[in-house]
Parts: sequence; C-alpha cells; structure tokens
Amino acid sequence: MQYLDPGVPPVVNSFRAMATSVTVSICPELPAGNVDSSIAKVTRVFHETESACSRFNPNSDLSQLNQSPAHWHSVTPYCFKAIEEAFRAYVMTHGLFDPRVLSDLLALGYKESWTTGIPESRIENADQVRKPLPVWTPMFKGDNHILAGEFPLDLGGIGKGLALRWSGKEIASEHTNFLIEAGGDCVCSGDGPDHAGWNIGVQNPFQQDGDPSLVLRLSNSAVCTSSTAVRSWWQNGSLKHHIVDPETGKSGGKGLAAVTVVAEDPAEAEIWSKSLFLTGKDKIGEFSESSNICAAWVTDMGETSTNSLIRNHIIWMSP
Repeated sequence: MQYLDPGVPPVVNSFRAMATSVTVSICPELPAGNVDSSIAKVTRVFHETESACSRFNPNSDLSQLNQSPAHWHSVTPYCFKAIEEAFRAYVMTHGLFDPRVLSDLLALGYKESWTTGIPESRIENADQVRKPLPVWTPMFKGDNHILAGEFPLDLGGIGKGLALRWSGKEIASEHTNFLIEAGGDCVCSGDGPDHAGWNIGVQNPFQQDGDPSLVLRLSNSAVCTSSTAVRSWWQNGSLKHHIVDPETGKSGGKGLAAVTVVAEDPAEAEIWSKSLFLTGKDKIGEFSESSNICAAWVTDMGETSTNSLIRNHIIWMSP
C-alpha cells in the first residue's frame, strides 16, 4: 500500500522540449518510488514525441511524410499514434480540428519555430481565401503505415497534449500524486502537496508576467489553453496568429484572445481549446455548454468569461 508522506515536499524538475519549458512535480510516496527514473521517462516521451512529430525538424517522421503525403509512409509509433489521434479529433469535432493547415500556416508566415515574434511581412494575395478542404480520409495499415492524403499536416495542435497524456501514463504506475506542466498546459494526478488539489494559474494573454486570468484547483484532470499571446505576428498590416480556421485557411477565433479547457485527458483538452477558439466570441458560450465542455475564455478586449461547467474548478478569477 502506498501513502503520501506529508513531511516531504514535491520533487520538481524542469527541461525544455517542444519550444517550451516542461516542469515535472512529483509528491513522493512511501515506500518511495524512483523519482529520478520517472522524470527521465517524462523527458524521454517529450523528446521522442517532438523528434517524430515536429514539422520544424526536417528529419522528423512528419516532415518526411509531408514531402509526399499522398503516398504510403512507414513511421515510428509516436508519429503513427499522433496522426491517428489527430484524425479521431477531426471526426470528434466535425472538422473544427483539422491538421491539414500546414500550407496555410506557411502562407501566413509561420515558417519557423519561434516564441518572441517575427518581423512584419508583406505577401501578395495574402487575403485571398482558398477553397474549403475536402473531407479528410487518411488510411492506416498495421501499426506503422500511413497514407495521410492530399495535404501536408501540422500536429502542433495536438502534439503537446499527447506528450502530456503519454508521459502521465508512463509514471502513473509509480506515482499517484504528480503534475506535468508544459508551457501552461498540464495533466495532474492526485490531490497535490497540500491534499486539497493542484492549484493551476491560467496565463492572462495581455499580462503574461502579471496576475493570471484565473486560478483553477484540479485533481486527476488536465487543462490546456490556446492563446494568441505568443505566436502572433503582423502581415500586410494585419495581425495574424497560429490558430487557423481550416474552413478559410486564415487566423480564426473572432473576438477571442485565449480559450482554456478542463478535461480528463490533456490531448482532448488541447483539441477542444483550439476548436472552441475557432467558434469565436459570439458562439463559444453556447457551443461549449451544449457540448458539455468545461471552458473559460478571454476576449480580445481583455474580458474573462466562463461557462457554468468550469466554475466549480475556479478558486480565483481576475475582476
């Protein structure tokens, strides 16, 4: 039988992966598990997911597949599972989540991994709206062969959530009370160091170094935020960001600056945070409520709102 040692503080370790900082907090249990081994497992999962699924790495499985997506490719398990999950998300959200937006991101100017902004650019015909994408019908064979379809893929909308899911499962058999946080998105197990839940601050997109927009208290849950705070830039005098509407190929989410979702699974939370963002300010409340999704959001005017489903998790919200 395992039990928490209330006199021992959490073991905390950080590393960088997926262009962000990843922090692992583990509350030790008795008999003590191998905390260092667990942190190493989390680190490995994040680095292997990034190595297989990053479009910014020319040697990744995804980059190789994107050179000829309409042909069969043999890929590693992480890439195979990620594309499988991306297709499941596409079906679940009725196309709101669609990874076939890589060409759109490139056209908008998001060509390299960055976190501090890129120079303003001017591109002819940048405001031209492309045709809607056809129905996505990828093909899977065995456990490592994929025919992705006509369009190249970007897995940035699901990769971090999957790394959180997979790394959490890696250490769940050894520890019951832990938090893995990656760039503001996280998965937690147990009730935290004070046995009252894990307190998680959600970044204010307009005051990244100031007070959060809200603070959540969670146990055995995940939370992910999609925001324009970091990955936004100017093109032809217009502000663009990386959350692309697959219907138009342009930056979406009219009237919104950030969307936060609480769910049992981090990949599902990430999928829905991006999908809800694309519904826009006028529809997100009704859509999230009717879809039974715990959500909060910040408008482009800095106003924080929530639906009724997330309120029991909130212990503080900015006025």
